[in-house]
Amino acid sequence: MRLIIYGAGGIGCVVGGHLARTGHDVVLVGRPGHVQAISEHGLRLITPTGTYTLQIPAVTEPDQIDYKFDDVVLLCVKGQSTEEALRDLKAVTEDLPIFCLQNGVRNEEIVVQHFPRVYGVMVRVGAVYLTEGEVIARRDPPGWLITGCYPEGTDELVELVATQLRTASFYVKTTPDVMPYKWGKLLGNLNNAIGAITNVRGNDIEPIIRAARQEFREVLKKADIRFIPAEEVAQEWPAITEPLRGRINTEAQSSTWQSLARGQGTVETEFLNGEIVRLAKKLGMQAPVNEALMHISQEMAANHEPPGKYTPAQLCDLLGLDH
Repeated sequence: MRLIIYGAGGIGCVVGGHLARTGHDVVLVGRPGHVQAISEHGLRLITPTGTYTLQIPAVTEPDQIDYKFDDVVLLCVKGQSTEEALRDLKAVTEDLPIFCLQNGVRNEEIVVQHFPRVYGVMVRVGAVYLTEGEVIARRDPPGWLITGCYPEGTDELVELVATQLRTASFYVKTTPDVMPYKWGKLLGNLNNAIGAITNVRGNDIEPIIRAARQEFREVLKKADIRFIPAEEVAQEWPAITEPLRGRINTEAQSSTWQSLARGQGTVETEFLNGEIVRLAKKLGMQAPVNEALMHISQEMAANHEPPGKYTPAQLCDLLGLDH
């Protein structure tokens, strides 16, 4: 089996790097500057227990790969890039299994319009990508993943890919009902925009987090959508609560923070906070806090503004919240 990492950014390179480090056949598909640095110098994977320089084949477009019958795609692009990525992939190959290692819950809906074999993956991987050719894995073990067929079920390939990822140091759980876990992860990802807008962690942003999560809970209750929050995952899967072997603390926060820091021009919040806004509108409801967080972060990205445009107090005022 060859694992094609489509979207070789932070998550993609931490996953792909650990797979390559442990002897798996990996190809990276990424942005030109990053791919050039990897091709010239190798991927520099920094972990709490060591730094590796990995020689991994890397390309910028899916049409630069000669596909094999047993290839598997680990889709790691951000939500705003999923549609374009799948159109490009469909232009060169008809049927590959696609595992969506992505935040949000809409990517699988998009992918299944192009490819028949789609798998959801709930991803908790601490990754920092700010420098071309380099990625930091914040934790050792590097993360945990929950995967299953989309929209439901399991099969032999789920178990096979899970085994490959486990040998690359990841905790992996398989499930016949993966989407409630992805909805639960979305609850946590509502914080991404808040940290990116304020460049603050901790208690100072707690009132904003509470308000965004309250909208989430109200909308999902009305929609009758089940979600499994992180606390429940930890109770049913004790292994992920065991002490880490190591940790790297960085200034960098979430992937949304990193997108702003790199001046990328877009952020993923339409597929995070925006998912609650979209669902609320479908139900005749409103989600004003999440809608404002989405628009503010998108405007910052479009204007190439770095993280930290507003203080927590200023953001509370913009959102009409007490602080």
